[in-house]
Amino acid sequence: MKFGDGFLGHLVEGGTFSIEQRNVGEDHWDIVRLNVNMNGKALFFKTISVHQQQEDSEYKPLPASITLQQAAQLLGQPPSAQSTTPSMGN
Repeated sequence: MKFGDGFLGHLVEGGTFSIEQRNVGEDHWDIVRLNVNMNGKALFFKTISVHQQQEDSEYKPLPASITLQQAAQLLGQPPSAQSTTPSMGN
């Protein structure tokens, strides 16, 4: 895949991206599995490498009145926990 006719960047052929969604309760569908494996170049010099695997399970309903801080405590994480970001190298 080329961006800006390849001048802005491109993804190398053979990369994969797949997701799986499930009904996790009360007709709420969510992503339960994510697999990303992609490589490419941005602006001729920057190497893009994204390799991520994530699987979520054991969904449990929470009260509608729960706060973000209370939910984070249930998970044992600080409320501002950061997610994984793609790596970009030279």
